[in-house]
Amino acid sequence: MNRLIGSVVKFLLAPSWWEQANGNDQFGSSVSSDASKDLPFVIGAGLCRTGTHSLQAALLALGYKKPYHMRELLEHQVPMDPWVELALNERETGTKNKTLALVTAQSVIDQGFMATTDAPCCLLYPEFLELTDGKVILTVRSSASDWRKSVLDTVGRLPLSFFKHPFTFYSFTRNFAGVLDPWVYERIGGIAELGQMDVPKESVHDYEGKLESAYTQWIENVKAQVPPEKLLVHHPKDGYPPLCEFLGIKEEDCPKEDYPHIADTDTMQLLIRSFEVTTEVFFPVVGLMVLLPVIFIRKSIGGKKGGASNSKGMKSD
Repeated sequence: MNRLIGSVVKFLLAPSWWEQANGNDQFGSSVSSDASKDLPFVIGAGLCRTGTHSLQAALLALGYKKPYHMRELLEHQVPMDPWVELALNERETGTKNKTLALVTAQSVIDQGFMATTDAPCCLLYPEFLELTDGKVILTVRSSASDWRKSVLDTVGRLPLSFFKHPFTFYSFTRNFAGVLDPWVYERIGGIAELGQMDVPKESVHDYEGKLESAYTQWIENVKAQVPPEKLLVHHPKDGYPPLCEFLGIKEEDCPKEDYPHIADTDTMQLLIRSFEVTTEVFFPVVGLMVLLPVIFIRKSIGGKKGGASNSKGMKSD
């Protein structure tokens, strides 16, 4: 069952499906391969739903071969175990584990990634800054209320289906919804204490009133902890120029096309609806799969008995 449900999840989260839906396959590198070798490590400190997917596409266009994003976890392209271990430890103890956080960050670096964006990597920006001579990009939205609404409409809904059959049979979705997802919101700060969210009874929707202040405080914390010369606060509307200047990319190598705008809200909602439909049809489909063989067997037995009765009647005649 675990393998079957895993196949369903991997199909719904297939990279090619996301790429085509979001148009992300159109972004190639505009920077020469020699120039890309000198690019600094990028540490994305922006929270999810702040244009992190667009930043990933922009970094690809700038020559970054492997920018890390939550999609890499969801698409099973990278192991989730280090993150689950860290999240479990911190949720159980109620405190941040600096040593284990450094180990987790190092595991991302060891996989060959040149940049990180989105959660959960954004939560460990101090550790990445400690391990690399990288630069921090803090992606932001137009307002805290925009961020709150986007979270509740998309990523905040995704784990809800994972607490229902058939996804409860799959260890990946159990760990994502029951461990990693609540830990992300708890570690942001200002939403809930580590280990406080009582999943599956609670979700981020139960903490809606704290989201805007938590978002604002996160931005202030990043600005306070990262040296100004190593920090770029970036909104998608700012485009490529500030990114290129910050990363030391020559003006002639800076992409001339528009900055990627991956508006994946509709795609996310379609994905979520796909998971919801799967949970709705699971038991009817299973019941039908059980019922059809029973009906077939009963008809077969009934047919044999009828045939035997007819043959006896012919003999007696």
